[in-house]
Amino acid sequence: MTNPSLSNPIAEANPTMPLDFSYLPTSPLYGQQSAEDNVLGWQLSPAPFTLTVAQLEDLQTLGKILTKFIKAIDTLYKQSQNPNLPTPDWIAGLYDQGKPDSLKQLASLKRLKSQMPLVLRPDLLLKKDGWTLCEIDAVPGGLGFIAALNRFYRQNGFPVIESSQGLPGAFLNMLKALTPDHPQPFIAIVLSDEAGDYRAEMSWLVETIQQGTDLLPAYPHIALIHPKEIDLVRDQLVFQNPATGQEQPIDVIYRFFELFDLPNIPKIELIQYAVKKGLVKCTPPFKPHVEEKLSLALLHHPVLADFWTKELGQADFQQLQHWVPQGWIVDPTPLPPQAVIANLTPGGKVIQDFQQLKTLSQKERELVLKPSGFSPLGWGSRGVTIGHDHSSDSWGQQLDTALASFGQTPYILQKFEAADVLPAQRLEMATGEIRDFQARVRICPYYLVENDQVTLAGVLATACPADKKLIHGMKDAVLTPCQVK
Repeated sequence: MTNPSLSNPIAEANPTMPLDFSYLPTSPLYGQQSAEDNVLGWQLSPAPFTLTVAQLEDLQTLGKILTKFIKAIDTLYKQSQNPNLPTPDWIAGLYDQGKPDSLKQLASLKRLKSQMPLVLRPDLLLKKDGWTLCEIDAVPGGLGFIAALNRFYRQNGFPVIESSQGLPGAFLNMLKALTPDHPQPFIAIVLSDEAGDYRAEMSWLVETIQQGTDLLPAYPHIALIHPKEIDLVRDQLVFQNPATGQEQPIDVIYRFFELFDLPNIPKIELIQYAVKKGLVKCTPPFKPHVEEKLSLALLHHPVLADFWTKELGQADFQQLQHWVPQGWIVDPTPLPPQAVIANLTPGGKVIQDFQQLKTLSQKERELVLKPSGFSPLGWGSRGVTIGHDHSSDSWGQQLDTALASFGQTPYILQKFEAADVLPAQRLEMATGEIRDFQARVRICPYYLVENDQVTLAGVLATACPADKKLIHGMKDAVLTPCQVK
């Protein structure tokens, strides 16, 4: 990957071009604030984050590699279930830990065989020697958020990175492509209570598609609904459409809920029945194994090098290994006395048991511990422990939790990689002042897949104060789309 230049601040404001705030959403797009709250919900930048043409080309390449990687994970899981193939059988068992039988059976349906997540958002930490990929989210928040920011800065004259019809248009076309014989399917964005913090941004996105934009004709056949609104009538999934007052048949579902939360989702059995019977198209598919972080650790497993090379190609496999920090699955199973954990040598120490990590010094604990997935702690920054940011006792307690959770929610350990510190700017909306600060930056490209073609629909930059080790959409962060110069 091309080395990103850190000489560009997050914003290069032109004081002669004041921003027109009328293009901003009229209410917060994240969290549970009411529409009456006169707050934006994030810190504003005077201009988009600037990427080079080479960096944009790198992001476009990354999208193609990640779609191959997700397909390869699915292949790895399926081959591991086949005793006639050389793929180790422990892999499927690892992915299946903690999953209910009903979900594993749904994931194995032939009807879902070729279905993959259609929206991918990796988290990239910006560094002097390249970018570090620490997460891949297949059910990402931020779709409405980056779409709104793209529109705001585009209307203010900035060349933001987006698809030709904007993210709303790319998102709509992606979902419509699931029903090639039905050019105007009715699309339901089904969002659960657990994902309630994202309801405002997804509502904005749906309303934007319904009403149309300067880049997209109006498309009224889409709605944001709660799972409890769904019913099954005459072998058709439906909901009461407030726009018409009639039962509205649903053709496509965009699943905005995590699979660990299925027991808490009303009417989920109706959705799953409709998927099994082919009555509705649903994306992302009910395939928990393609949403686990442990795949990032398996990418570095020496036993699987030949598999990844075959599925990804030598060049893409090596490139992905370069982007993804070295990782390990935290397994309490004792090793033979002559065995060691491959490539885990903090401070030059050979490790035979994860319990040994409790004795590491603070400097040696430059490691990240996180649940793999299928857990309320498995998304956002929940459940993430940075070793050198904790006391020895606290670090030991977190390790004990991870080891005890193995049979239900496996944890992974990754080498800690810090984003580099660079200058950034914040715009004070009330006064128009531009304030400088030191920041660490995360880049989140949003990839949408339509008929196997990958579209880079938007790129979100999050600049957090430099003293923060975890970079996410906190209230002190500046969030902005990216542009190319």
